[in-house]
Amino acid sequence: MLFILILVLIAALAVWLRFRSKRMAAGRHAKLEGKVATERTLFTLQIGDVVQYQKRDWILETIYRYQQDQFEWVEYLLRDNSDAAWLVVVEDDWLEVSWLTPVPEDQLRIELPPPRYIDYKGTYYSLREKGEAKYATEGRANNQAGSCLFYDYQTAEGLKLSLEVYDSKNEGGLDINAGRKVDSRDLSLLPGDGRSVYANISR
Repeated sequence: MLFILILVLIAALAVWLRFRSKRMAAGRHAKLEGKVATERTLFTLQIGDVVQYQKRDWILETIYRYQQDQFEWVEYLLRDNSDAAWLVVVEDDWLEVSWLTPVPEDQLRIELPPPRYIDYKGTYYSLREKGEAKYATEGRANNQAGSCLFYDYQTAEGLKLSLEVYDSKNEGGLDINAGRKVDSRDLSLLPGDGRSVYANISR
């Protein structure tokens, strides 16, 4: 009789320990739920995310989405303190990623419409594509939308020069940026907190 009682107690203890183990495991998973970082891609970056490139951390401040007929592309405005950069992502027949930085006005002056070839710092860029697109921004205090004329220049080595005239019908400003194609594998994309860091700095 005592032996049977002992077996019942052992069985009850085993059942209780198994239930407790499952409950603790469920609790651990519940604490982690919602805190696991969401993986970012070049098409799912959000305001406040971090783009690591060449040992620098850049914060995504504004997203520009462009549309020309059925074709769309995206440009991310990144900042590291007072420095700015553009991460341009285009997917047509293949993925093309470019890293551009602003060209100071005193380094290159262009009259519109721009010429077919542009000499910038001793390098000749040839016009590759031009057109007009609609654009809209995300992340600014006052998001913008309008039209944009674009002129894309390139060299055989992959150097790029970009001219954009915003709100061309309203005589908007000309933005000039220079850079090159980059390998997307050289970029590290990290989720941020969804908030702008340099919101007080204009485009």
